[in-house]
Amino acid sequence: MAFHGGDIETAAEQTGRTRWLDFSANISPLGVPDSVKQAIVQAAEHLSHYPDPYQRKLRRALAETHRVLPEQIVCGNGGADIIFRTLRCLRPHRALLPVPCFSEYEEALTEAGCRVTRWYLPEPFQITRSLCEALENGCYDCLVLCNPNNPTGSVIEPELLESILETAKQKQMFVLMDECFYDMTEDLEERNSCIRKIDAFPNLLVVRSLTKRYAIPGLRLGYGICGDVRRIEHIRTTGQPWPVNTLAAEAACAVLNDKAYQMQFREFLQQARPDLQRGLTQLGFQVWDSHANFLFFRAKGMSHLDLDLQEFGILLRHCDTYPGLNADYYRAAVRLPEENAKLLSDLKSCLSAGACGGAQCLKGEV
Repeated sequence: MAFHGGDIETAAEQTGRTRWLDFSANISPLGVPDSVKQAIVQAAEHLSHYPDPYQRKLRRALAETHRVLPEQIVCGNGGADIIFRTLRCLRPHRALLPVPCFSEYEEALTEAGCRVTRWYLPEPFQITRSLCEALENGCYDCLVLCNPNNPTGSVIEPELLESILETAKQKQMFVLMDECFYDMTEDLEERNSCIRKIDAFPNLLVVRSLTKRYAIPGLRLGYGICGDVRRIEHIRTTGQPWPVNTLAAEAACAVLNDKAYQMQFREFLQQARPDLQRGLTQLGFQVWDSHANFLFFRAKGMSHLDLDLQEFGILLRHCDTYPGLNADYYRAAVRLPEENAKLLSDLKSCLSAGACGGAQCLKGEV
């Protein structure tokens, strides 16, 4: 299993510490919505029955939210489940994978017997038009993209995205687009979401998740949207017959209508993200602009910053496991203001301690 953030059990096992302030997982710090808790209590009465294998109610709710047909949606046990089932179903032969990116893409492609070619994002780790050239000149039948990207938080410029999709369509290439962080962008109406393009590009499948925005990673709920109904049905029949349990399905239906929580989260993120970015920049780190609920930054010369922060009870995502990144890149979730303040204060203490040359190391003076 690939290394991921949010593994507090392993951290507790290795250190003996049981309480953590977790900046390694990109989960809403506002906590589980009350609507989810109420839905779970009510749904518990139905646990003596099998869940709906077709997720009829849930797909209708998702279809209404995204203005698509229920038949164009497949639901699963988290976004990763949709990714694995889709690639296992399609069995592509050769895929182009821009990196750094979520590690599960390459794992899923490899498991499906696909040959993976990594396309390294040029500085500042952004998709450029040279990707279209790589698609035109290569012999690929699959492309995997993440928008906004994990771990950088960058988005693909809309006109460029359109060009990429057109190129893939002409080359008869399947495109798996991970938009699990898209509902955190400034695109309130989601005009530039690939969900709006599924009818024009039937070779496109968009992956979404409810995990991050609604703080329910323990429930596991993800879904894919594609204009090709036959492909959706094929993916649905790949894998286990009950991919979504009763509690997760009812919780998902509840949060899709929880407008108050959605607005509260958006207002929180619009304030907290730039505040944390300014704080990290003032400490001397190189910080990338982000369109998600996390910030990607470089602490030049500091390869053990995550371990230093564990002494303060903080978990930070070390990005050295991402292809194309070395040991001084990190990702920090955006949490509550007081929690972000503690992170900045503890980072300052790490720099003052001079474990790796402190701030001088960041400036390249040692």
